[in-house]
Amino acid sequence: KFLLLALIILLDQAQAWWGYGHLLAARVAYETLLKSDSNVIENVETILKILKESDPSMTKSEGGHSFVECATFADEIKGKGGAYQANWHFIDVPFIDDGSKNLTTEVDLHNITDALNNIKSWIDKQGDYQDSYEYEQVDEHEFTGHNSKDDLSTALRLLIHYVGDIHQPLHATTRYDQEFPTGDRGGNSFQLPSKDGAKNLHAVWDAVVYEFPNDPNLPLSDKDWNSIGEQAATLMKKYDISSEISQDLNPMNWAMQANEIAETFVYNGIEEKQRLPTDYVTQGQQLAEKQLLIAGLRLANTLSHLDLSQWIDGEELKFLSA
Repeated sequence: KFLLLALIILLDQAQAWWGYGHLLAARVAYETLLKSDSNVIENVETILKILKESDPSMTKSEGGHSFVECATFADEIKGKGGAYQANWHFIDVPFIDDGSKNLTTEVDLHNITDALNNIKSWIDKQGDYQDSYEYEQVDEHEFTGHNSKDDLSTALRLLIHYVGDIHQPLHATTRYDQEFPTGDRGGNSFQLPSKDGAKNLHAVWDAVVYEFPNDPNLPLSDKDWNSIGEQAATLMKKYDISSEISQDLNPMNWAMQANEIAETFVYNGIEEKQRLPTDYVTQGQQLAEKQLLIAGLRLANTLSHLDLSQWIDGEELKFLSA
């Protein structure tokens, strides 16, 4: 029972942007690449197609828009044998809020920054990528009938999801104070009145501060595909993101920037079990929207810098030395 409870707590903590947020960030990346380098989209979808064809039961959420629809994959598999990667969705950067001392702080070595860096090395075939913890774990936990091609296809899905996750401020922070001397689990322990399914601070930010509490059904209908496209276009027009920010491909920088938002805004002026102030919701939505946009732009740039084509020869994947 204890192990089951611990697993439930871990999976709950690892949940980041709800489905809509992940789909939106991926759509921003898709639209960006459509204009700048559509070959990247083709290469991504070719690699994604491997798992989609070999194990349709694992990719039921993907229809005609796998690049975007696969963005929720890493969350969907956590309860279906994919719990091994639950810790890879976040990094608990300690936030000592009230100057307390003698608190127990800890950062898991196998966190989201480690996962992103090692998966990128895997896709680029850099160094001893096959010796990385992430490569070994995906290989060890591969489902019946899966092979190295399916593992690569899985890893690419994980990367797309994690780039979204790391931009959620409460996936880069856990607050320590006298009430939570061992940390508040990224705001999961910070209880709030239930609204639109969000019952704690972490869930509020998952829902883009109440802006997107409802996830579309997957695979996406034409209506939902168009709606998410319109929302992505709105964000891309609404916020001006510098190339210095969008072209920063260092996951640790991403985590620390998200952490700064948590420390300077997320916990400011709010009380546990009290409704969030209106101005907090308004400002929070703007910050969350901007983070999703930045996530999408960085995802596009990350994919552009990966040597995806080395795995592809026309329509066939080549695994001569993998």
